[in-house]
Order: sequence, then C-alpha cells, then structure tokens
Amino acid sequence: MDEVVLAMEENINLIIFGIFVFSVGLALVEFIYELRKKKINKWRLGEMWASFSVFLVAQLLEKTTTVVFLGGFLLVGNLIPWEIPVNFWTTLLCFVLLDFLYYWEHVVEHKVRILWTYHSIHHSSPIYNYTTAMRVSFIDNLVTWVFYLPLIAVGFNPYIVLLCLLLALTYQFWLHTEIIGKLGWFEKIFMTPSQHRVHHGSDELYLDKNFGAVFSIWDRMFGTFQEEKHRPHYGLTKPINTINPVKVHLAEFVGIFKDLRTAKSWKEAWNYLVNRPGWSPKPKT
Repeated sequence: MDEVVLAMEENINLIIFGIFVFSVGLALVEFIYELRKKKINKWRLGEMWASFSVFLVAQLLEKTTTVVFLGGFLLVGNLIPWEIPVNFWTTLLCFVLLDFLYYWEHVVEHKVRILWTYHSIHHSSPIYNYTTAMRVSFIDNLVTWVFYLPLIAVGFNPYIVLLCLLLALTYQFWLHTEIIGKLGWFEKIFMTPSQHRVHHGSDELYLDKNFGAVFSIWDRMFGTFQEEKHRPHYGLTKPINTINPVKVHLAEFVGIFKDLRTAKSWKEAWNYLVNRPGWSPKPKT
C-alpha cells in the first residue's frame, strides 16, 4: 500500500477536486429533482445560495486551510519514531478509529460553545438538501485536525489518516437529503440520510443526537442515537434569519462576543467559552 501513500502525496489536490466535482454533481441531480417536484421557490433558493456562498468562501481559502490541516499532520508525523505498516487491514483499522474520533469531535463541537461558534454555521440552514452539506465554515479545517492527531501519534501514516478523513467526509455528503427514506437493516450499522436529518433537527427530541459520520454504532453505544419519528424542523433553536454569507459566518461569534462583554469575572467569561451553548450564570438569590 506504499503506492497509496505516494498517490496521496502527489495527487492530494486532484483528490480534493474530485470530491468537489462529486459533491456539486450530486447537488445538481437533487436540484433537478426538486425542480420537477416543484419544491423550489424564492425563499428556498435564497437559503441554498447562502449555503453555497459559505462553501465558496471556504474554497477561496482552501489552499491555506489545507496547508494548516496537512501541515499539522506531517509535523506530528515527523516527530513520531514509529510507524504502523500501510496495508489494507491497517487502513481499514485507521478508518474505523478515525470515525470513532470524528464522533467525539462532533460531540465536543456541540457541547463546547467556542467550538460551536464555527460548527453552528453548518446547522444554521432552515432547509435540508445537498447545499446544506456545503455550509461548512473555513474555520473548521483550522481547528478539527487536532482531533485526529492521536492516530498520527500511534503511528498511522499522515496521508492515510487524511485519506480516511476525506472518505468519511465524502460519505457524509450524501446524507444531506430528504429524497432518500429509511434504509432498513443498513441503518443498524451505518449512518443514513434519515438518521442525519435527525441530527439537523431543532426539535427537542432531536437535539444533540446522531453524531456519527459513517457508522451509527457509536451513537447506539453512547446513548446519543435517535430514530427519525417525524420530519424535523431544521436549523438552529434560535434562527439567524439571514442569507448573507458574512452574517451566516459571524452570527454565533457576535452572540458569544455580546455574552463575553456582560461577563462579571474572568471565571464567568471562561464559562461562556467552554460550557454548552445557551449557558448563562445562575442569578444570585
């Protein structure tokens, strides 16, 4: 499998471009389907444009974020004196472990407000289709690579870790649609559009559920699994009500800045940053 590592080194930009083409192609197919079903209206187009605009910002900064992401992997990889051999089975093991780490990254992003500031952008759309999958902040790549460093530290090749991550994220893309229903036995093991629709729901029943990327087993193991009982209401519990891509990016940052300005101590400010979204100090009695 050394040739896989060499291929990743030489063709990383081509692989990323291929994923881009796949994603846009899938979104176009869905758009044509929605047109034929007469689901497209001015409001929906506006929300789709907002998501695609966020995606365009991320693409404009893609070179920088890729350097940070891959650079962090390679920096740590060069410090590790041991290496796990690259073959089919170790790559499969890397993929499963990466999905496990993705689960916990995703949980933490929902529970720690300073991380929720950038992740909430992905959840801010009140519609749910493949353009929603594109609504991911460029800040994501500047932060999330840290969660996968344990794989580098135990000896997995940095390019294999990156390959597994790209595969997991590509899998995630097809989950963002309402045109695919439940998939029976497949849902017992793998994440599906139905399960990920739940994750994007702002209904109380659906909040902070179904964090997995590829496998649904982690949610079942750790008590965060929720079956889709009814069509979710999508978006944030406090809608941002804007399709301006700059405001979409900054909405939660503005919110946390306002709360920090009201903090009466350094401890209170710290709690605003690290506690779950919506935290506020208890009023004194």
